[in-house]
Amino acid sequence: MTTDRVPSRRRLLASVGATVATVTLAGCGGADSEWIAVDVPTDATLYDVVSTAEGAFAVGEDGVVLARDGGDWTVALENGLSDTSDGLRTAAVTSNGQALWMAGDSGALGLYDVVADHVADFSAPLAKTTSWTAIAAAGLAGDERVTAINSSGELLRGRRHGATVEWGDVGKPGSGSSVTDVDLTSLAYAYVVDTDGGVFESRDGGVTWTRIGIDGAGVDFAAVAAIDTGHVTVAGGNGAVYGYNGVNWSRATLGEQPIAALARNRDTALAVSSAGAIYERSFDGWEPLVRLRPDNELHAVALGTARSPRLVVGESGTVYERRY
Repeated sequence: MTTDRVPSRRRLLASVGATVATVTLAGCGGADSEWIAVDVPTDATLYDVVSTAEGAFAVGEDGVVLARDGGDWTVALENGLSDTSDGLRTAAVTSNGQALWMAGDSGALGLYDVVADHVADFSAPLAKTTSWTAIAAAGLAGDERVTAINSSGELLRGRRHGATVEWGDVGKPGSGSSVTDVDLTSLAYAYVVDTDGGVFESRDGGVTWTRIGIDGAGVDFAAVAAIDTGHVTVAGGNGAVYGYNGVNWSRATLGEQPIAALARNRDTALAVSSAGAIYERSFDGWEPLVRLRPDNELHAVALGTARSPRLVVGESGTVYERRY
């Protein structure tokens, strides 16, 4: 069991919101909707972005954490958890949006309470110092479930109890292929994907796992996004995106470039390729939304909320916002 070790205040070091480029949407958004490349106060690679109750946050190289509120991007953490400058490669948010979980290099793992403006460092749980490559969270802040995957394909489960986290046994879903992404739902379902076309489901919060597909996929999966057992999307190489309805899988092919990231809710979903193509799924299926043509590789996408727009982040401080 690990306790909070490092309380800290958000450090607002800079605030920059200048527009540097715009791309008009090619899809249903119309001429009044644009994806805008914005300046942010870092040139570090940004690996993930999520929306919280206090606006959007992006995490990245050297432990930088950026916050967006009111249209401006600021530095929330300059050097990551405990000022160690360990890179942060993945982020997740609790169901009520109040706790931002982040993880990355050298076992770095912790949370940022975005309401109380407080950092809790739980790095190297169970003495695991291998880099974390994916993290997911579900439940209300203070009582959430957390699952993290490291670069060795190991999966670690945790349950937060206020200021402490109780960690479960380390597992390795699947046949030993590299697990690449994980997502949790509020109903204690969990899903992981691997580089051998495998998708695994847990109905007990990650204690036991069952392979649910995908036969003959032939895809290195990179991303999974789930709402519940009837709403699961996975994506990866060759532009392949699969949807699961609780019984069967259906496939869509979105261009030729690998899909780098997914984000979804019950009504819609976004997928982005590393080369800058963004696709949107509605009730009528997937359609191209816009091609950003960035100079840098893209890594993550987030759906919009009342506090923040849809977002895409990537190499060298690349941030795109969808504005109307």
